[in-house]
Amino acid sequence: MTTAQEAPPLQRILVALDGSPLAEAILEPVRILATRLGAEIVLCHVVAVPQLLRTATPTAEPTIDVVLTQERRRAETYLQGVARRLRDAGLTVRTLTTTGDAADAILRSAERQAVDLIAIATHGRSGVRRWLYGSVADAVLHSATKPLFLLRPPDAPASPFEVRRVVVGLDGSEVAETALPTAEEIARRFHAPLVLVRVVETSTLAFAGDPMTAIYLDYQRLFETLREAAAQYLEARAADVRRRDVRVETVVAGGSVPDEIVAQSRVVSGTLLVLGTHGRSGWRAAALGSVARRVALLAPSAVLLVRGPEPGTLEATKP
Repeated sequence: MTTAQEAPPLQRILVALDGSPLAEAILEPVRILATRLGAEIVLCHVVAVPQLLRTATPTAEPTIDVVLTQERRRAETYLQGVARRLRDAGLTVRTLTTTGDAADAILRSAERQAVDLIAIATHGRSGVRRWLYGSVADAVLHSATKPLFLLRPPDAPASPFEVRRVVVGLDGSEVAETALPTAEEIARRFHAPLVLVRVVETSTLAFAGDPMTAIYLDYQRLFETLREAAAQYLEARAADVRRRDVRVETVVAGGSVPDEIVAQSRVVSGTLLVLGTHGRSGWRAAALGSVARRVALLAPSAVLLVRGPEPGTLEATKP
């Protein structure tokens, strides 16, 4: 049984903006998070260097400098306007304008500003495919060492953002459990129940035995055995959390891991999904793809991803 970890601080939030209304959809959730957490906000706008300018001849450098200076001024004016609205709501806000590749600049800024959380709307200027499967969000998702708060803006006007339920996906690994302290802290701050979810992957039961003898396996009995083990595991984690006066529920589901976690976001409006970005690895991850990516793509609610340590480091740090 794992011991309780101290929740990492969430006192400074970097918000990546590109000037579009879709990207700004992240602002209201961040405002509410920052208010509850007492966090400072750093608004970040990356001035991308167009490919045409990157390949320009040296004689074009004065022109490049003029264009970038103009774009930086526009970005700074834009960020100051956004910052003013947030300051009027009583928040502490700083602005940051930088230049370069969007993903690299976001990650670099997060490190230099010592932020505790990166917040991005999963629709940017170029749409959801660009953000989730292209270079920007994909690089941020897989390279960020900071927790990542993602929100897919709704297609239609939605109700005001709130956190009424915090769902954390667990797979039995210590790495997945690194998301628990953050999820617990947010549940505490919002006075919301913490829901621990474990999914029994029914798609993998077909590989549970030798294909030549699979006909003799009682898959229903195997599923119930795995389900009972999952329930016992979750109850042990829940008992630990309850000792710290947090309301906890447990859910064992059967099916596809990302699909079942996404389904939890539809149970109650105002659900926040929290996941560790490293869990099981190996052929299964390669075959089914990243759970975190699929959840971020499909979930209609906000998703908070907490990156765990690299495989092997937990064992190395044990006494």
